[in-house]
Amino acid sequence: MNSEQQILLDGATSDLVECVARYEGVTMSDAFDMVYKSKLHRKMEDPLTGLYREGPIYLYDMLCEERGVKCRV
Repeated sequence: MNSEQQILLDGATSDLVECVARYEGVTMSDAFDMVYKSKLHRKMEDPLTGLYREGPIYLYDMLCEERGVKCRV
């Protein structure tokens, strides 16, 4: 992953953590753990998937699907 992709990944991850905290009603720390421990985040780190370029709602939907829960958006 090059530096531009890393910047985009960092932004997408931060936005996703905020989205999880807001819609799940959890602390930022808990949301951070949910995101960083997910399979989705590992996929986001792979530049070939292009997921680091996606928006937070799309990524939140994918995370909900991974977790087997209904999205609260």
